[in-house]
Amino acid sequence: MLMDKIYEIVKEIQSISKLINKKISNNTKCEKFTLSAFMILNQLRSGKVKTLTELGKTLGIPNSTVSVIVDRLVNMGIVRRERDKDDRRKVLLCIESEGIDQDEQIFKYHMDNFGKLFRNASEEEIKHILKGLKTLENVIMRG
Repeated sequence: MLMDKIYEIVKEIQSISKLINKKISNNTKCEKFTLSAFMILNQLRSGKVKTLTELGKTLGIPNSTVSVIVDRLVNMGIVRRERDKDDRRKVLLCIESEGIDQDEQIFKYHMDNFGKLFRNASEEEIKHILKGLKTLENVIMRG
């Protein structure tokens, strides 16, 4: 019985994820940025220069994946690599002004779209959604 419920949770998460992606991913300007790329830009925008390894650990993404995404962002002129002055073995990642602009536009785009998705939700429904998400997060963190 418990495994049936767990399977149902997994299916609901997949279904919601697909639905959100379908509803939100219709802007060609934002389509060139995967969620992982957006999260990397967001981390770099926080002001702290980071290495690939630090980004991977912070975001829970394998270094190989971070490396591929960063390569793409570097080629787009949004991120640049710099050698650490104190430790030449370290490569630091910095966001360019173009990256900050892109990050702001993508954030605004997603917030506007999420606003549209939830515009018909009541205050009570929003509270239930938040409570459920926080419960899910707590259960996963204990697991």
